[in-house]
Amino acid sequence: MAALSGMKAICGYMGRSESTMLDIIRDLDFPAKKIKGIWESDTELADRWRVGQISGEGAKESRTPEKKSKKGIA
Repeated sequence: MAALSGMKAICGYMGRSESTMLDIIRDLDFPAKKIKGIWESDTELADRWRVGQISGEGAKESRTPEKKSKKGIA
């Protein structure tokens, strides 16, 4: 296990931008947590998460609510 300390380290390991990584953490339960102002994760947890996403085991719908249509509202 190797620690990933800081958003730059997490983004570099995962090959994603910071905004994308924050969305993935929030919406897809990526294993990272902000501890005393510093994002922390781990390479083993990140790899396990990635395999779960690819295999469909970690697939889950986004927690972000869909925008509701205003059509039909009087």
